[in-house]
Amino acid sequence: MPDESAPEPSAPKGEPPGSDWAAYYRSTIGREPRPLFVKGMAAVEAAGLEPGQAIEIGFGDGRETLALLQTGWRVLAIDPAPAAAEVLHSQVPDHVAGRLEIRSMPAEDADLLPFDLLYAGYSLPFLGADAFDRFWSAVRDRLRPGGILIVNFFGPRDSWAGREGMRFIDVDEVRRLVNGLELLALDEEDQDGNSFLGPKHWHVFDVIAQQPHR
Repeated sequence: MPDESAPEPSAPKGEPPGSDWAAYYRSTIGREPRPLFVKGMAAVEAAGLEPGQAIEIGFGDGRETLALLQTGWRVLAIDPAPAAAEVLHSQVPDHVAGRLEIRSMPAEDADLLPFDLLYAGYSLPFLGADAFDRFWSAVRDRLRPGGILIVNFFGPRDSWAGREGMRFIDVDEVRRLVNGLELLALDEEDQDGNSFLGPKHWHVFDVIAQQPHR
């Protein structure tokens, strides 16, 4: 089923509605990791990818970043909302803090480190066309051999399609974006569901793809 805690298009860069972002993020502390993340980490384990440098885009309340830290990854966590950094800092145990770098900035403006794992759950659709193209070019350039992408995109039948500042793509475009990578999973959700704003139709592509070993 679609993730009902996905962000809303009415807020900047995919943040939830309202103005007190810190309070919102604190309210979601303790939730389970998102299904895409769980599915992606199972693929990481199956591929035998050892913990290295991970990047999370749009980390929000920090649940997935914390899970990566706890399993030995170094994490660059990027989110445009300063409140997200505040909430994440408050949860990071001292013994893993040295493996975390937080940047409060738009993803398309970040100078990405060479990385082994990228997780972006319900965040990439909130990049406009130019911003997305710039960001995705950096992703493909910095993904190390054997590295894995765990991301999702919104499809053209999503009920938010056409919203200004968002990107919606069809399955052919999804395949083009991961051309040259080994596609480990491409799952499509196309069904009615709910969101924070109420009922909506979800059209989502969950993608897990690996850079070939050279």
